[in-house]
Amino acid sequence: MVRPMKYAAILILLAILSLLTVGCDKEIGDSCSRDMDCSPNGDRSCDRSQPGGYCLIISCEPDGCPGEAACAEFVTPSPDFGADTDSDSDTSGSEAFYEQLEASRARTYCLKKCRKDRDCRGAYQCALDTLLEDDLNGLVIDSKFEGIGVCVPKDGR
Repeated sequence: MVRPMKYAAILILLAILSLLTVGCDKEIGDSCSRDMDCSPNGDRSCDRSQPGGYCLIISCEPDGCPGEAACAEFVTPSPDFGADTDSDSDTSGSEAFYEQLEASRARTYCLKKCRKDRDCRGAYQCALDTLLEDDLNGLVIDSKFEGIGVCVPKDGR
Protein backbone atom coordinates (compact mmCIF):
# COMPACT_ATOMS: atom_id res chain seq x y z
CA MET A 1 0.00 0.00 0.00
CA VAL A 2 2.87 2.36 0.62
CA ARG A 3 4.09 2.10 -2.94
CA PRO A 4 0.88 3.35 -4.68
CA MET A 5 0.66 6.29 -2.26
CA LYS A 6 4.27 7.22 -3.05
CA TYR A 7 3.55 7.21 -6.79
CA ALA A 8 0.37 9.24 -6.25
CA ALA A 9 2.33 11.85 -4.30
CA ILE A 10 4.92 12.06 -7.09
CA LEU A 11 2.19 12.43 -9.73
CA ILE A 12 0.49 15.19 -7.73
CA LEU A 13 3.80 17.01 -7.33
CA LEU A 14 4.50 16.76 -11.08
CA ALA A 15 0.99 18.04 -11.87
CA ILE A 16 1.50 21.06 -9.59
CA LEU A 17 4.89 21.83 -11.13
CA SER A 18 3.49 21.62 -14.66
CA LEU A 19 0.66 24.02 -13.76
CA LEU A 20 3.15 26.49 -12.32
CA THR A 21 5.29 26.34 -15.46
CA VAL A 22 2.31 26.98 -17.77
CA GLY A 23 1.41 30.14 -15.86
CA CYS A 24 4.89 31.63 -16.24
CA ASP A 25 4.69 33.58 -19.50
CA LYS A 26 7.65 35.72 -20.30
CA GLU A 27 7.15 39.44 -19.96
CA ILE A 28 7.27 42.02 -22.71
CA GLY A 29 10.92 42.81 -23.49
CA ASP A 30 12.25 39.39 -22.44
CA SER A 31 14.57 37.42 -24.71
CA CYS A 32 13.14 34.75 -26.99
CA SER A 33 13.88 32.63 -30.02
CA ARG A 34 10.31 31.85 -31.14
CA ASP A 35 6.78 33.11 -30.53
CA MET A 36 5.96 30.23 -28.16
CA ASP A 37 8.75 31.44 -25.86
CA CYS A 38 6.74 34.62 -25.25
CA SER A 39 3.31 33.07 -24.78
CA PRO A 40 1.81 29.64 -25.33
CA ASN A 41 -1.50 31.42 -26.01
CA GLY A 42 -0.22 33.06 -29.21
CA ASP A 43 -0.97 36.59 -27.99
CA ARG A 44 2.68 37.71 -28.03
CA SER A 45 5.34 37.60 -30.71
CA CYS A 46 9.10 37.16 -30.72
CA ASP A 47 10.95 39.74 -32.78
CA ARG A 48 14.02 37.72 -33.69
CA SER A 49 15.58 40.66 -35.55
CA GLN A 50 16.37 42.25 -32.17
CA PRO A 51 19.41 41.24 -30.05
CA GLY A 52 18.54 38.03 -28.20
CA GLY A 53 14.96 38.27 -29.47
CA TYR A 54 12.32 40.58 -27.97
CA CYS A 55 8.89 39.52 -26.71
CA LEU A 56 6.29 42.07 -27.78
CA ILE A 57 2.68 42.51 -28.78
CA ILE A 58 2.08 43.79 -32.29
CA SER A 59 -0.71 46.35 -32.55
CA CYS A 60 -1.96 47.96 -29.37
CA GLU A 61 -4.30 50.66 -28.18
CA PRO A 62 -3.35 53.36 -25.65
CA ASP A 63 -3.28 51.88 -22.12
CA GLY A 64 -3.92 48.41 -23.58
CA CYS A 65 -0.59 46.73 -22.79
CA PRO A 66 0.33 44.49 -19.85
CA GLY A 67 1.65 46.26 -16.74
CA GLU A 68 5.33 45.91 -17.66
CA ALA A 69 4.79 47.48 -21.09
CA ALA A 70 3.79 50.71 -22.82
CA CYS A 71 2.03 51.16 -26.15
CA ALA A 72 4.42 52.89 -28.52
CA GLU A 73 3.65 54.14 -32.00
CA PHE A 74 6.32 54.32 -34.68
CA VAL A 75 5.85 56.04 -38.00
CA THR A 76 7.75 55.81 -41.25
CA PRO A 77 7.95 59.07 -43.19
CA SER A 78 6.60 58.93 -46.71
CA PRO A 79 9.32 58.96 -49.38
CA ASP A 80 8.78 62.65 -50.15
CA PHE A 81 8.76 63.68 -46.47
CA GLY A 82 9.99 67.23 -46.10
CA ALA A 83 9.64 67.95 -49.82
CA ASP A 84 6.73 70.34 -49.23
CA THR A 85 8.18 73.84 -49.49
CA ASP A 86 4.85 75.66 -49.23
CA SER A 87 5.74 78.77 -47.23
CA ASP A 88 2.12 79.21 -46.03
CA SER A 89 2.15 75.99 -44.01
CA ASP A 90 3.70 75.81 -40.56
CA THR A 91 5.77 72.63 -40.47
CA SER A 92 7.35 73.18 -37.08
CA GLY A 93 6.75 70.84 -34.14
CA SER A 94 5.71 67.23 -33.88
CA GLU A 95 2.07 67.87 -34.90
CA ALA A 96 3.19 68.91 -38.38
CA PHE A 97 5.43 65.83 -38.53
CA TYR A 98 2.50 63.50 -37.88
CA GLU A 99 0.19 65.39 -40.23
CA GLN A 100 2.54 64.68 -43.14
CA LEU A 101 2.46 60.93 -42.60
CA GLU A 102 0.07 58.45 -44.10
CA ALA A 103 -1.98 56.69 -41.43
CA SER A 104 -1.02 53.31 -42.89
CA ARG A 105 2.63 54.03 -42.07
CA ALA A 106 2.03 54.10 -38.30
CA ARG A 107 2.55 50.88 -36.32
CA THR A 108 1.94 50.25 -32.62
CA TYR A 109 3.68 47.78 -30.33
CA CYS A 110 3.61 46.89 -26.66
CA LEU A 111 7.26 47.32 -25.62
CA LYS A 112 8.97 47.05 -22.24
CA LYS A 113 8.48 50.36 -20.45
CA CYS A 114 11.35 52.08 -18.69
CA ARG A 115 12.54 55.27 -17.07
CA LYS A 116 16.30 54.58 -17.17
CA ASP A 117 18.67 52.34 -19.12
CA ARG A 118 19.03 50.00 -16.15
CA ASP A 119 15.33 49.09 -16.53
CA CYS A 120 16.23 47.40 -19.82
CA ARG A 121 18.24 44.23 -20.38
CA GLY A 122 21.86 44.14 -21.62
CA ALA A 123 21.86 45.19 -25.29
CA TYR A 124 18.99 47.66 -24.82
CA GLN A 125 18.57 51.27 -23.76
CA CYS A 126 15.64 53.31 -22.52
CA ALA A 127 14.37 55.48 -25.36
CA LEU A 128 12.39 58.48 -24.21
CA ASP A 129 11.98 62.08 -25.20
CA THR A 130 14.38 63.10 -27.99
CA LEU A 131 15.78 59.62 -28.70
CA LEU A 132 12.32 58.12 -29.07
CA GLU A 133 10.68 60.96 -31.00
CA ASP A 134 13.44 62.43 -33.14
CA ASP A 135 15.76 59.48 -33.74
CA LEU A 136 13.23 56.63 -33.88
CA ASN A 137 10.07 58.47 -35.02
CA GLY A 138 8.25 56.97 -32.04
CA LEU A 139 5.93 58.10 -29.30
CA VAL A 140 4.47 56.44 -26.19
CA ILE A 141 0.72 56.83 -26.70
CA ASP A 142 -0.49 55.73 -23.25
CA SER A 143 -2.41 58.34 -21.25
CA LYS A 144 0.16 58.28 -18.42
CA PHE A 145 3.27 58.62 -20.55
CA GLU A 146 5.11 61.39 -18.68
CA GLY A 147 8.68 60.22 -18.10
CA ILE A 148 8.00 56.79 -19.63
CA GLY A 149 10.13 55.37 -22.40
CA VAL A 150 10.51 51.97 -24.04
CA CYS A 151 13.46 49.58 -24.22
CA VAL A 152 15.05 49.55 -27.69
CA PRO A 153 18.35 48.12 -28.97
CA LYS A 154 21.36 50.30 -28.16
CA ASP A 155 22.26 50.51 -31.84
CA GLY A 156 18.84 52.07 -32.57
CA ARG A 157 17.48 49.31 -34.84
